Amino acid sequence: MTMRLLPLFSVLPVVILGAACASPEITREDIPQKKEGRELVPAKNPPPSTPGATKTPRKSFTTEVLNDLLVAELAQQRNLLPLAASRYLDAAIASRDAGIAERATRAALLAKDRKHASRAARLWMEIDPEAVEAKQIVALLSIDGGRIEEAVPILNALLSDPDIPSDRRFTLVGELLARAKDKKAASAIMERIIAQYGDNPDALFAFAHFLVRIEEKERAAAVLEQVVAMDEKNPLAWLYYAQFLQNQGETAQAVDVLSDALASGVRDKNLRIGLGRLLVSEKRYQEAREQFEQLIASHPEEAEIRYILALFLMQIDELEEARKHFLYLVKQRKFMQEACFNLGQIAESREDLPSAMDLYRKVEDGRHYLDAQVRIADLLAQQEKIQAAREHLHGISPQSTEESILLYRTEGLILIDAGDFQEAMSVYDAALGEHPENIELLYERAMLAGRMELFPIFERDLQRVLSREPNHADALNALGYTLADRTERHQEAFALIQRALTLSPDSYYILDSMGWVLYRLGRHQKALHYLQRALALRQDAEIAAHLGEVLWVTGNRKAARDVFRKALEKKPDDKLLLKVIERFDISKDE
Repeated sequence: MTMRLLPLFSVLPVVILGAACASPEITREDIPQKKEGRELVPAKNPPPSTPGATKTPRKSFTTEVLNDLLVAELAQQRNLLPLAASRYLDAAIASRDAGIAERATRAALLAKDRKHASRAARLWMEIDPEAVEAKQIVALLSIDGGRIEEAVPILNALLSDPDIPSDRRFTLVGELLARAKDKKAASAIMERIIAQYGDNPDALFAFAHFLVRIEEKERAAAVLEQVVAMDEKNPLAWLYYAQFLQNQGETAQAVDVLSDALASGVRDKNLRIGLGRLLVSEKRYQEAREQFEQLIASHPEEAEIRYILALFLMQIDELEEARKHFLYLVKQRKFMQEACFNLGQIAESREDLPSAMDLYRKVEDGRHYLDAQVRIADLLAQQEKIQAAREHLHGISPQSTEESILLYRTEGLILIDAGDFQEAMSVYDAALGEHPENIELLYERAMLAGRMELFPIFERDLQRVLSREPNHADALNALGYTLADRTERHQEAFALIQRALTLSPDSYYILDSMGWVLYRLGRHQKALHYLQRALALRQDAEIAAHLGEVLWVTGNRKAARDVFRKALEKKPDDKLLLKVIERFDISKDE
């Protein structure tokens, strides 16, 4: 069997539906898309075509048809999709033109008009019986509408369609059936279809993938075992089985599966890459290293393998070895952007800031570009070149909302670290002027307002965060702690911190907040319990100050002095700690 080998643990390629298309609503992504000269399912001998005019014969149209097309085009340009769909369908019926029927189908789907979409798609299939996309859409609409049996003849036709690669037909049918609301009925039909091809490993593989999609995990595991037994030289089957096991939390078994595949003589680099990565996830680093070194020995010229090895070496802190491989890639001009970024990270870890900045400047595009620019700004700030850092950030043109937010946040945090709170507040104000609903910006401005003792802004922003994300544990904790510490609204503070603790029961700083609010409520013994838990998790000066105060107030002054003494050994200049000691007139030397 011939299956295109995909990278490690890729989801199977889908002809129509994305992996998350389980919603009953058909979205734009569900519709087979035709893109300039490229069929979604490539035909063996595709005819010359232009976008949006599939198999449209050169012929004259009546005035009525031309008028319908003109109205439809104008309606679509103005986003009047129902009108566009209706007029395209009228034109398709009158002209019996496949290209117009296709347009009518797509317009109706985008308008979420299933009735018109079904009529148009069936007309398209009737005019052009070989149109693969028409068959897919008719089947999709039947299945999505709960009429699964109606789709069966079309599914069988797809399985014998010469324009679909033979190793993709079964997967396509499985993806369509996985769309059904009635998973039991869909499973029965898929099983019935696959039974006709019992000795075909492609069919069995597609059935396993279908079972995974509809959450029948036990059956999927059993079928995948059959697949690898039947088609033991197929690396994609082994990789998919290993991925399935890893997703079930059975990584050790996934390791065994890929080890068995390699031991049985399957020669494929992706199997060994997959095995190496699984071993890394299991923290079996030496075994992983052996796999990657075997790969580089057998594929010394393959840049991708060298890059994977270098990343692995970085992960296990073998920075000098990783550096050698990244430098080799730079010399070969392969993975240049990625290699320069990672070399910059290594230089930073060595505190060689000039080299790190030079390397980051060489990252001129790609997925690491923005991260590299942010690192340059941060390194400038570390050298107290705050204005230069800001100018560098201002010179970057964000390509998305996410990038714009990251740039604002970076500038704001640089200013906060530099102690210029007022200018940082101006940056956050500007950022929230552009992105008023962004939770990260709201939360960070609230924290800044807290440090500036601008309590109304602090509370307002945190309340806005919680109105959008009620389970934001950090916002609940920050608001609760501040209410406990600076106001008399202790019961309100307790309720907020209790919610935060439910969400993050092992968070040392939330445990500290709970201890503090209980202390403020006069529940001292309970307060001690939480504060002692917090300090056991994290030796933090603020927690020590809180615990020491409660111990002192409850009369256990020896224990309080011990807590203060140990905290001062680690943080002799901590302001809160010194303030508590001074307030209770406790000598640091006692």
